[in-house]
Amino acid sequence: MVVALYVDDTSLRLLVTKGKSIAKWADLPLEAGLVKDGVIANQAEVAARIKQLLEAEKVKTKKVVAGLSGLHCVFRLITLPRLSKSLLAEAVRREAERTLPVPVQQLYLSWQVISVSGNEMLVFLAAFPRYVADALIQTLRSVALDPYLIDLKPLALARAVTGPTAIIVDVQPADVDIVVVVDRVPQLIRTLSLPIEAQSWVEKLPLIKGELDRTTKFYNSSHSESRLDSSVPVFVSGELAGVSEACESLAGELKCPVLTLPSALACPQGLPVGRFMVNIGLAMKEVSLRGTKAGFSVVNLNAVPDVYRPKARSLTELLTVPSIVIAIGLLAFLGLLVQSSATGVASLRAESDTTNLLVEKRQLERQAQMKAITELQERIEAVKASGDAFTAAAGELSQERAGVNGDLSEVWQALPYTVQLTSISRASDSSTICGLAPGEADVLTYARGLRASHRFSQVIISDITKTEDGVSFTFILLK
Repeated sequence: MVVALYVDDTSLRLLVTKGKSIAKWADLPLEAGLVKDGVIANQAEVAARIKQLLEAEKVKTKKVVAGLSGLHCVFRLITLPRLSKSLLAEAVRREAERTLPVPVQQLYLSWQVISVSGNEMLVFLAAFPRYVADALIQTLRSVALDPYLIDLKPLALARAVTGPTAIIVDVQPADVDIVVVVDRVPQLIRTLSLPIEAQSWVEKLPLIKGELDRTTKFYNSSHSESRLDSSVPVFVSGELAGVSEACESLAGELKCPVLTLPSALACPQGLPVGRFMVNIGLAMKEVSLRGTKAGFSVVNLNAVPDVYRPKARSLTELLTVPSIVIAIGLLAFLGLLVQSSATGVASLRAESDTTNLLVEKRQLERQAQMKAITELQERIEAVKASGDAFTAAAGELSQERAGVNGDLSEVWQALPYTVQLTSISRASDSSTICGLAPGEADVLTYARGLRASHRFSQVIISDITKTEDGVSFTFILLK
């Protein structure tokens, strides 16, 4: 049995599979503000709703496959020299520091080697804010759930596609995901929030269609060797699933066939497949579909951060306690031998002498064992002292992180959907953000939004420069 749980701004969605079939599903609405832009804002209330949902559906398992929103996430395909496993993690981190617009200290990194050719390897990299994952994991653990597998929503959607090349458009009440899959690899991913005032898919459709056109044009402009054409299907899920009028309008300039994204798992009657497609993709991380002719996404990384994974116990730790127990047992046994020898008769004196020599040897071994224990205790005290120092430093870093996360939250919340950030840097008392926008009006709207937040003492527009596609800008935010 696999239990897949997804939390977004408007609801909790639960799906349970048995084998390759969906056994049950449930959807519990959430009040506004409990989850905002894919981030759990009120952990206690969301935890209570999760517990309520599991009890209502009589789901007793504690292991769940959980999903994170694609908002705030960054995805990259990076090429590295062919490296050993011991060096690869550090190489990925260095490349992330070089290419990502946000400092990696604020992110969790998850990656998977896609292919190795000659002296190069292709790596799929996913980066997401630490505070987003921390909030989800802490909420689930507060109700005794173990999120042993975590995936990002766009990757779960890509896993549900059965063809090697396709475009996915998933529309939910608060956001839309667009995923371009080529040769079974998510090549381009866009996730954006939808305007709060747009209440129906009819109001959202022009924005979605425009974003889909921009995404396909951008992909084709940077992938001349594998351009998207009219043979590439557009799969729709979420609110637009089954709405023929919306599907026809999404065909775009490429005139692609637009279809409802089907489920690779057997679905019971009455299941709103489009709404639960993310859960289906999450469940497919565990459900084996070998033997089918489908060409599912090759990306199947586990986004659980290392700090939340069980730590493997070293061989020394495993052997220390049994060794001590064995030594104590041997000493007790030798004590009995000594006592028995003391009561022996003269005819057994030779045997007693031999036993005494054995006792002396065991005592030397015991002394060596005690010395080892003493050294181990000293190491434990040293580690404890280092841990206390680390805890103190972590407290200071936590305060700094809270300030940084607060600034970043305001920067993302005020960001219009037409504006794209290219870099964010921070000094002790200021932050600098750079980005691109269609026009100066969009830049001024963003600046007003930042000033209205009252998070910063000053929002200075230090540069606005016209470019071929619009304008580039630089803001300096003073604390």
